[in-house]
Amino acid sequence: MTSDKQRIESLMKEYQATQDMIRHYDDISMRFGAASRVGVFIFIGLAFGLLSKDKLTFLYLFPFVILFVAMSNFVTHMMFKRHRNISQVKIRRILAIEKELNWKQFTLVDEAIRAGQIESWPIRKMLIVYQWGLPLVLMIAYFVLFFCL
Repeated sequence: MTSDKQRIESLMKEYQATQDMIRHYDDISMRFGAASRVGVFIFIGLAFGLLSKDKLTFLYLFPFVILFVAMSNFVTHMMFKRHRNISQVKIRRILAIEKELNWKQFTLVDEAIRAGQIESWPIRKMLIVYQWGLPLVLMIAYFVLFFCL
């Protein structure tokens, strides 16, 4: 086998392994995000159930529930951000491999993003709503209950 063929095969294996690694980090992010969200909802349900029996206990302890939810969302966001940064490094390597092999799979997407044909801002808005929406709703519910009880 010639060294050129070996180099091409090596690049193709690296290309596949890099794609697998990107999928791995996407999968971890989705699993961790879903598990933490489910845990937060269970925690909120338990907090409402246990703390709603006594008004004074609820008024003093429910802000800690809100703080826990906000911190949990922040930790999930930071983990997602870390995995996104790792994936971006992997995508840069894929783009370099594609350039050497004269392939276009990821390059076409990258060019479309750079040309503004694929927007990322709506997704970022939704992440902000996702991260801060639940703590905000809980704070509103707390103040409504605080003034109505």
